[in-house]
Amino acid sequence: MKRIAVIGAGIAGLTCAYELSEAGYEVVVFESRAQVGGRMSSRTTNEFIFDLGADHLCNLYEEMKGYCAKFHIEWEPMRFLRYGVFREGEIRSMQDVIGPLSKARLALQQVLTRNVGDFFNLSELANHDSGDAYSFMRRRAGKEVADYLVDAFTSTYQFHRADEISVGALMGVMKSIQRDQKKWDLHRTKGGMQALPNAFAERLDVRLNHHVQEVVTGTHVTVDGELFNGAVLASPATVTKQLYKNPSTEQREILDAARYATTISVALKIDRENLPDTAIVWVPFVESEKISGYVNEAMKGEEVIHDGKSLVCTWLHEGFAKTLMNQPDKDVFSQVKQEFVRVCPWVNDVSEVESFDLERWPEAMPKFYPGSLKRVNTYLDGPGQGAQNVFLCGDYLNSPWTEGALRCGQRVAQQVIEKLPA
Repeated sequence: MKRIAVIGAGIAGLTCAYELSEAGYEVVVFESRAQVGGRMSSRTTNEFIFDLGADHLCNLYEEMKGYCAKFHIEWEPMRFLRYGVFREGEIRSMQDVIGPLSKARLALQQVLTRNVGDFFNLSELANHDSGDAYSFMRRRAGKEVADYLVDAFTSTYQFHRADEISVGALMGVMKSIQRDQKKWDLHRTKGGMQALPNAFAERLDVRLNHHVQEVVTGTHVTVDGELFNGAVLASPATVTKQLYKNPSTEQREILDAARYATTISVALKIDRENLPDTAIVWVPFVESEKISGYVNEAMKGEEVIHDGKSLVCTWLHEGFAKTLMNQPDKDVFSQVKQEFVRVCPWVNDVSEVESFDLERWPEAMPKFYPGSLKRVNTYLDGPGQGAQNVFLCGDYLNSPWTEGALRCGQRVAQQVIEKLPA
């Protein structure tokens, strides 16, 4: 039986490890943290569930839904789904945040956008990796659309500006929203985001609190001196660079090219009666250079409401997050609450908002910047992937969000099976 090491117990690594284990491999998963899940993890404090990274899922996540059904994890729809965009002191609907001319120009772009490929596998969109999303949409639909929809969407879900994301990724999202519509309805796994990672881990040999020091290739792949036939490096690219001591030229180049956006997820506690049934609010950079968006956790149902209180989880724009990254928690809460009150009409004063919990993410999301889709696609089609029996795995390989990372784990498992048959 061939032994495979998987470094990193995020959703990509866990999915890959599970598929390899099901195919008959002996798999050992190494994780530096005390729990699995990575950016798909949760923390429960005083009965409140705080999803630390990814906050919600959508019905478009077909592969994730399949695993949830297999492991008997309840896939729940959110109780309400209304979106809002903060503009000029108020929260407006998506339909009302831009004017009639902007709406007409945006509708034309949606009609002109072809079925370019699957957003969760951006390698399919590499042929459209020809510039940045902000410039493209400002040129085609105007500044209002670029600022209040495209840039707002990007910074809410990626934490960086739209001039750092490829137009190929934008086209993939636009076509999917147009084509799939209701499948974008938000869902969650009952018990928090941690449910699926835990289910994978229960079926695997996972070594928690294990900080891998080195991965070295030779006649075998060694992980801190332990012998394996191959290894899947499912840690962030920056971590992989540190522990992988002798990568191939192609592997080194793709790791060097990876970039990440920074954010801090800050959970605030508020009286439920003060929260309207609006699920998510985007805060465009032109309105705030600090908070990029916030989520009304009450949308997840009674499980997340206690003693008449619920959480609002805020995300920070990359630049602001970097200024707070090394500051004490109390200073982070203080500055975030002041800005939150300014961009949230639901509350009138800082005294109405309680500090609850926060999680720092120096490498929150990969940046699918212009040119990166082609670069990653070339790497995946070339000799680098699987060189020296080492396979790279993770969302930075053209695999956005939790569904993309999960599918990347599936693909890498198949690559291992093809190169190193059990």
